[in-house]
Amino acid sequence: MNVPFSSRELQLILTWKDGTEWPDEIRVLNKLRLALTDAIPLQLSVVQAGIVRIWAEEHTSGHYGGGQIFNLEESSIIRKLDTAIAGLNKLDSD
Repeated sequence: MNVPFSSRELQLILTWKDGTEWPDEIRVLNKLRLALTDAIPLQLSVVQAGIVRIWAEEHTSGHYGGGQIFNLEESSIIRKLDTAIAGLNKLDSD
């Protein structure tokens, strides 16, 4: 699925995860970096979008107390992820 993040949103997401040893997360980080450096649309599977969604939850739960979001960029990222995941789930159920 195409997740239409801006370059600023991609940069922000990359700050949420410094590194990992998990192969799935490494693949997601590589896709994010590639989309940012090559200015290409970000293509994620539903599992990969879910990984980024978990990162967003982890990031926002700390400084906003349980996921309450006040930062417009973070809110936009979560909204785009939720829309992409819901759209794909709707296609799977049809």
